[in-house]
Amino acid sequence: MREIRVFAPAKLNLYLDVLEKRPDGFHNIETIFEKIDLKDEIIIKEKGRGLKVKASSNKCSQDKDNIVYKAAKALSVEAKIRLNLEIYIKKNIPVSAGLGGGSSNAASSLRAINELFEFGVSEKRLFEIASGLGKDAPFFMKDVAFAVAGGAGELLKKLDLTQSFFHILIKPFIPLSTRLMYNRIDRRNFSNRLHSLKKALSALRARDIKALEDNYYNIFEDVLGRDSVHINKVKTMLFRAGGRHSLLSGSGPTVFCTFGNKKSAERVFKAIPKHKAEGVFLVKTYKGGIYGDYRG
Repeated sequence: MREIRVFAPAKLNLYLDVLEKRPDGFHNIETIFEKIDLKDEIIIKEKGRGLKVKASSNKCSQDKDNIVYKAAKALSVEAKIRLNLEIYIKKNIPVSAGLGGGSSNAASSLRAINELFEFGVSEKRLFEIASGLGKDAPFFMKDVAFAVAGGAGELLKKLDLTQSFFHILIKPFIPLSTRLMYNRIDRRNFSNRLHSLKKALSALRARDIKALEDNYYNIFEDVLGRDSVHINKVKTMLFRAGGRHSLLSGSGPTVFCTFGNKKSAERVFKAIPKHKAEGVFLVKTYKGGIYGDYRG
């Protein structure tokens, strides 16, 4: 019986703009992705008959409703092979947090199953399958720490950066639906283009934390509505602990701030009242692959 364990890292959006809605119902975006070392673990076992998917969190979809199940089924159809697998997802990434946990789970599972069983599905086809499952998933198909993405997330350009950042993440108790947040975008004007992806990239390449913070942007912060009360509480919590500018990741509700070194991040992390949020995390840029190695 074959068995494999892989990792599925979370992501942050250091910049995120929604440009327009597409005819296919998705949205064209501009974003800067960064992988972080907050990771789920996925154990894939050849066992029994059929496909079973379980997640450790009761907030996470199980079996046929889980995106990993959908990824595995799509791969089995592509390879024309019946899968007899038990897949267990140990959740460390908060669910519905704007951190891409589901898309990362799907991408890592696709790659692992294809390699473990030697299906021979091409990288290009795997990428296409991932794109149909979640718009963050294509980024997680690549062993890169940073990337710029366009289109609906599938147009990726690797950023060859050697630096690492430290971040503090706070996930408030409230959930925020990605669908709801995009509906709010659809009901208002899209990007006003008063911000600059180019400037954010320049700050990132220069490892200039202050300039990066000055050019942070997430359009979803403009459509928080009544949810802004909860997000502002988290931002205030970070500021009082010593963090500077903070930003929503993805469609939220997780908020993060950035540091150039671990010592500064640890000082702020220790000052945050952990009981006032669902989760508080100190993380670093992740440069490993799905097996936890250091491919960069």
